[in-house]
Amino acid sequence: MLAGDLLGARVVDRSGKTAGSVQDVVVRRDDGEYQVLGLVLGRSALAGRLGFGDSLEPPTPWRHLLAWLRRHERYVRWEDVVSVETNRVEIGVDHASLPRHWHQEG
Repeated sequence: MLAGDLLGARVVDRSGKTAGSVQDVVVRRDDGEYQVLGLVLGRSALAGRLGFGDSLEPPTPWRHLLAWLRRHERYVRWEDVVSVETNRVEIGVDHASLPRHWHQEG
């Protein structure tokens, strides 16, 4: 499976409720190998794709607009993914417990 195959897939939490759709895949590169860290869920990941998220702060005039664009964004760690099927990802946590944004760990 390619990371691009996950984009747009519907995500269902452990209670069967829709948690959103996969908007982006967060990866880390170590010694030439890529490791999936998690998935960004929501309606759109435009702000994150522009690079504004974890460590890059947007310019002041754009801060509120980009925060508004990210208002539905949620992050699920790859460890919390239970199964991946065509156009469907099941996670083992409740949607309400997901953090609003991805932040680089360690």
